[in-house]
This record gives sequence, structure tokens and C-alpha cells, in this order.
Amino acid sequence: MTWAELGGRSRNDAIRAWAIAKKDVRIYYLKPPVIIFGTLMPVFLFLAFMVRRNMDAAALIPGLMAMTVFFGSSTVTSATIPWEKGQGTYDRLLVAPVSLLGVMAGKAMAGLLFGLLVSLVPLVIGMAAFGMAVRAAWLLPVGLFVSACTFASLGVLMASAPGRTVGDIMMLGNLVRLPLIFVSGIFIPLQDLPGWARGVAFASPLTYANNLMRASISGDAYLAAPAAVAALLGFWAVFLLAGAKLHAIGKKA
Repeated sequence: MTWAELGGRSRNDAIRAWAIAKKDVRIYYLKPPVIIFGTLMPVFLFLAFMVRRNMDAAALIPGLMAMTVFFGSSTVTSATIPWEKGQGTYDRLLVAPVSLLGVMAGKAMAGLLFGLLVSLVPLVIGMAAFGMAVRAAWLLPVGLFVSACTFASLGVLMASAPGRTVGDIMMLGNLVRLPLIFVSGIFIPLQDLPGWARGVAFASPLTYANNLMRASISGDAYLAAPAAVAALLGFWAVFLLAGAKLHAIGKKA
């Protein structure tokens, strides 16, 4: 295959992936599991642990933004695939003239857009209601975009698990996601964690998303922004490629 043919195939896959993403946006964004697990759960968890703590908005909002983009992006991606498996429409996608990686990319795009959308809600509330300022305006969109890409790809990986119902995947997903929010510096800053817990935190992609949100808004970041972005890009590649590989194995089974 020549470079020109490879480029043409990649463009076609990108166009079809975008068509898949638009379809998922139109059909799935207002489904109850997406609203519950993608928006309400992170908000209620955050309020349960942070209410009555004497902290200003600049200290609270970054963690809430990290949680909403985490749950929002991963929920949409992981929910749409089992829905379509149950309806039989997922099998049609697999025989369509688009690569499996293109299908996964389209699913991830829908999660990416949802995560970005819901993460803006706490940002707007913080700025409008509490006068919160953004210290690094250029870093915030970069951090949100890279975080949403990573967590949408995590949703692809979660959806590769056996099971054809949304409930199966959501239960498995929460077994992964809920522990991560307690070791990622959202409720307890990384610098206050013991050494072993800090080591665990560095294995969580949510740690780096939270770090970027804090660096953007309050300037109180434990890690340098380039290191956090690089870590998230690494997680993104691993999640997407591993998810596509596992879906390919499941397709053959």
C-alpha cells in the first residue's frame, strides 16, 4: 500500500468515524444511564466529600471538573457499545466499510464531546457565581481536551469486557472508576499523601487530569503541565489501542 493510498484510507476512516460520533450524540446523550453515571454521580460524590470544607472555589472547582470529564467521557463511550450490541446494530458497524479502529475512534469522539460539554458547567458556575479566575487560560482547553480524549478511550477499553448490557459494563466501569477518584489527589492533595499512596496515584490517569485543572485555575499543581499532558497522551494511546485489540478478539470469538 502506497503512502497516498494509506492517507486516503485514513481520511475515509476519519470521515466515517465522525459520522458514527454524530449518530451517537444524537441518539445517546439524553439516555438515563448517561445522565446518571456521566453527570449526576460525579457531582453527588464530590458534594458528599467536599461540603462544609472551608475552601474557596479555585480549590474546589478543578477537582469537580476533573471528575465530570472523567465520568462524562468514559460513560458515553462505554454505554453506547453494549446498547448497540443488544440491539444488533453494533454488528452492522463492524461489517461497514470502516476499520475497527475507525469505529472505536467514532465512539470515543462522542464521549470526548460529552465530557468537554459537562466539564464546562462547573467552570461557568465557578466563574459566574464565585468570581473564580483562570490563571492559565491557554492550558485549560489543552488539559480538558487531552483528558477527555484519554477518558473516552478508557470507555472503549471498558466496553470491551464481556457482557451485552449497559448495566454489566457500568458495574465493571465503576469498579475501576470509583477507587481512582480517591487516589488521584482530588479529595486529598498529592503532596499530603504518604509515599506509597502517591506511587499509586501516578498510575491513575485522573491524577494528571486533576493536576492540569489545578495548574490552569489555581496554579497549585504538583506536576509540571508538560509531564501531565505527556502522561495522558500515553494513557490515551494504550487505552484506545488495547480497546480496539480486545474488540477485535471479541469479534472473532
